[in-house]
Amino acid sequence: MILSDSAIQQAIASGKIEIDPTPDKTRYTSSAVDLTLGPKFQGWNLDPFQVKGVKIELNLAEQNYQSTAGVYMKEMHLESDGSFIFPPYKVNAIVLLAQTKERIFLKRESEFAARVEGRSSLARIGLSVHLTAPTIHCGFSGPITLELINFSPFHLRMVPGTVICQLIIERVEGTPSEINTAFQNQTDPSGIR
Repeated sequence: MILSDSAIQQAIASGKIEIDPTPDKTRYTSSAVDLTLGPKFQGWNLDPFQVKGVKIELNLAEQNYQSTAGVYMKEMHLESDGSFIFPPYKVNAIVLLAQTKERIFLKRESEFAARVEGRSSLARIGLSVHLTAPTIHCGFSGPITLELINFSPFHLRMVPGTVICQLIIERVEGTPSEINTAFQNQTDPSGIR
């Protein structure tokens, strides 16, 4: 069952769900709450290898995300106002990692999980906001990392504080087991800190 806007607000007011900072009333739609873009942007640093023509291959059966990110992930260059100019994928093939400004806590005993989804207005210009991994498990705590791709023909200015995605909250049948993820309480988009 998906929670309505009023049910989400009630769950926050009763402490069953935490969203910090708490969204104001303008950020709710009938069955979701909008989240905003945080100030950190990271991407894969493959430039030195591409220049030298080195082929980097990851064996997905053996790949360890944290060790790969520790070697190849970099902070993106920001503009003086803290924004990031996101080039079109055809210009510079970047999978950009960013986080929501909001920290989410879906308390396990409250039996809620969520999905993070892009907004149709951004999708229509070609921005993929959350690449294939929308599930926010019951018990999760932290900001939500977004895997963004700019499929548009435009350079997009990514401004912290901009509404970037929506959180759809669902009731879980029964009390789930403890969450087991390396990304619990993450502090940066790469998830290695």
